[in-house]
Amino acid sequence: MLVVIAVIVLTYISPLRSYWSTLDESGKRKAEVARLEADHKLLLKKRAELTNSATLEGGARALGMVRPGERAYATASPSN
Repeated sequence: MLVVIAVIVLTYISPLRSYWSTLDESGKRKAEVARLEADHKLLLKKRAELTNSATLEGGARALGMVRPGERAYATASPSN
């Protein structure tokens, strides 16, 4: 009788180990999904900022660009 119980217990060990491994992997994947969703929200916010015409114009002017018909002025850098 003891041998039969031992065989039954041994047959359940592998499935239980697989079950716990699957639960652990599921938790890791859920954490990864949450991190990726947070990254996605940040990227959507950044895209909205970058498509704003005022942001685009400010960035272009910081690079020294001017609109057609405007006159570009350069300022001299102070010498050390």
